[in-house]
Amino acid sequence: MLMTIAVNKNDQLVSIKQVERGLKCDCFCFECGEPVVAKKGEKNEHHFAHSSNKESCNINPESILHKFAKQVIVEEKRITLPALPNSQNKSSKVWQFTKVIPEQSVGSFRPDLVACDEHDLMFIEIAVTSFIDSDKFELIKNHSIQTIEIDLRELLTQDIELPSEEARAYILNEVNNKRWIYPEPIVFEPVVGVKNPTVTTMPQSLPVQLMVESKATKNSFTKYRFTIMGMWVDVWAFADGGLSVKCVHYHPEIVAMLKSWKNEGGGNYSQKFKSWRYSLPFANVVLQRLQQLDTTPKA
Repeated sequence: MLMTIAVNKNDQLVSIKQVERGLKCDCFCFECGEPVVAKKGEKNEHHFAHSSNKESCNINPESILHKFAKQVIVEEKRITLPALPNSQNKSSKVWQFTKVIPEQSVGSFRPDLVACDEHDLMFIEIAVTSFIDSDKFELIKNHSIQTIEIDLRELLTQDIELPSEEARAYILNEVNNKRWIYPEPIVFEPVVGVKNPTVTTMPQSLPVQLMVESKATKNSFTKYRFTIMGMWVDVWAFADGGLSVKCVHYHPEIVAMLKSWKNEGGGNYSQKFKSWRYSLPFANVVLQRLQQLDTTPKA
């Protein structure tokens, strides 16, 4: 089989169409790394050949696609991704990075790409034949770093040349083939006993470790403290039926959960108080859910 793809001195994929004839191509075999010659005569199909005249290597198209995808994202330092799970904004957006590093180990995990911006990291996994399994998923969860998986199997079934601008655009801009591995979507189980979200009666058995009643004014409240996912969550239940919820220390999963509840039943976020505010009737549902999630040891 003729070799129509090689790598240049910068280890970038190039096609036979992109290079000069002969040794001037300054390229190497994708598979074995040996110098190659660009055969671009008038009679035969253009191709690369080993300078040693040995037989052509068998180049796996899956490996070519995997390498090209990494090359494209490293060069462009951007990629269009679907909205984060549980995000209020459901639209896709372009993520810009200051640096993208291939095959960089982070702790015990070695993702295909580590994308960096000024404040954070993202893991990018390129999937052609091998996808994230349960073991790799646990490593990702342990690192608590945003991780996206890009499924490129579709490119192998299409008549799209590699490398090409068409393939580059697909890798960067297609959204339906990308999925968030971390953070995970939060799936809420039905809350036992909550059949009608318009109920206005307060739950009867609430945590007693912190209950502070204010003076009897129109802004009177009762304060509770729950333990959820190992973190303290403070709750202010106001006389008007409203509820204010604050995670004492930042926890991304709890924040995502509170935000999704806001989207589900209405509410708003107070930047001043760093808390989520819910109104009746949904406030009672929120309070019951928090009660169900509470792991505070009972006296």
